[in-house]
Amino acid sequence: MRCGFDGLAAKVQTVLQKDPFSGHVFIFRGKRGDLLKCLYWRDGALRMAARRR
Repeated sequence: MRCGFDGLAAKVQTVLQKDPFSGHVFIFRGKRGDLLKCLYWRDGALRMAARRR
């Protein structure tokens, strides 16, 4: 998964039709299933956390 902040936020807006700045947590999984990325809005900033198995 090569998407960063902008790419994931764009997917949230276009595919899910949600606001990435709403305070919800959006979780994305890579094709192989070994990578998770979480995108969320907190304290006035868009944040991303990643975890690889």
